[in-house]
Amino acid sequence: MSNKIHILALGLALVLAALCRLWAAPISAGPDVVQFWAFAKVFQIHGLDFYRYADATAAFFPFKGWGFVYPPIWLLLLGLALLAAPTSIVIHSIADKSWPASMFVRAIVDSGWLLAMKTPIIAADLAIGCLLYWAVPGSRFRKLLFASLWLFHPTSWYESAVFGQFDAIAAAFLLAAIILLERGRDRLAFLLAGLAVMTKQHTLLPIAVMAVILARQVNWRRLGSNLAILAGVVIVISIPFLLTGNFSAYAHSLFLPGQAPGYQVPLVFAFSGSGALLTYLHDVFGWETTPFLPLTIPIMLLGILAVLIFSYRRAITPAQGALAGFLVFIGLSYQVNYQYLIVYIPLALLVAARTQYRGERVLTLVLALLPAVWLWLSDVAAWFNFLNPISPQVNLIFARIGLAHHAVPDYVYVSFALVLMALYLTYIVCLFTRWHLPLQIKR
Repeated sequence: MSNKIHILALGLALVLAALCRLWAAPISAGPDVVQFWAFAKVFQIHGLDFYRYADATAAFFPFKGWGFVYPPIWLLLLGLALLAAPTSIVIHSIADKSWPASMFVRAIVDSGWLLAMKTPIIAADLAIGCLLYWAVPGSRFRKLLFASLWLFHPTSWYESAVFGQFDAIAAAFLLAAIILLERGRDRLAFLLAGLAVMTKQHTLLPIAVMAVILARQVNWRRLGSNLAILAGVVIVISIPFLLTGNFSAYAHSLFLPGQAPGYQVPLVFAFSGSGALLTYLHDVFGWETTPFLPLTIPIMLLGILAVLIFSYRRAITPAQGALAGFLVFIGLSYQVNYQYLIVYIPLALLVAARTQYRGERVLTLVLALLPAVWLWLSDVAAWFNFLNPISPQVNLIFARIGLAHHAVPDYVYVSFALVLMALYLTYIVCLFTRWHLPLQIKR
């Protein structure tokens, strides 16, 4: 095919991916979108003093005490979304008895807010597709194939267009940083890495591995200047929010975990293998397994340390290292949310497209595609009827394609989480024992 045809094919893929998301965005929502609206209102009222009021105690919060535990970039985007939909409003009431509303508060949410809030996430999805097309080696057909694996990935569609979680924005910054680093643009790479960290904190782990790999190839002065760029981005974005004097509130939102170690309820939303298993043993056998949950923290820290050490000692690419750094976090953490998986999926696709090892290609493709299976184990249609106005016409469509399952046994979800954990740890072990190759970053 000619170059024009390939560009046309990429453009068509981007348009179709965007349409699939824009169709679902204004008629579906998870519970986070109404809480995000309330955070945007707090930001509108209090401005840069936002973090002093980020504990979600104001009267208009649908969920009291569910605080804002993110860096400022998403907050700034929420502020822009409210400017784009200034008349949007969320009205909440007592939960009814149906699932999943029994878990949450029923609310009426403006479709303008849903579209405005989800648009930056959808844009990030499309950007990731373009980045993969740019970075994947080989023919244009191969580039389009791997870009499409992301653009039409059910998990990325679900998180951006339906549930409304913003991890794809952090994933786009992280992926761009890794690609630029491997192309010798380390200054710009660490600038984007800083933006990733200021979108979602847990991207710091793959970025730390990225820095360790760079330390093997450049002098300390060069490394230090790159880390200074990353720190500078963090400082520049943080300073306006610290000038109001809310140091403690800001630090609490950014550095303390959103939830202390505890049972993962309900298990349908538990993607930590250890957390899901310990919860299931408690639910089925009545065992008191809570004392074991905090033990996952030192185990995870040791795992992170091991990945950092081996990343320095083994010749692996920044993409491989970043993937391993994130997988050790979600593989050993006591709590993993579904949206966390969004961060590693593009990395896995990039590694799969580049590796010379057949086993690594197979495993990374499985890692990238397997998360989508969960959507056929849950009731995706419920999120089109969770908040008013509802979209009951979607139920029949989703029921026909298996996206409206009810009452799947808990052991299925636990098994799924354990399989994911086993695959994460398998990749890390095989990477450092079998699949490492030298890489020279161009200067």
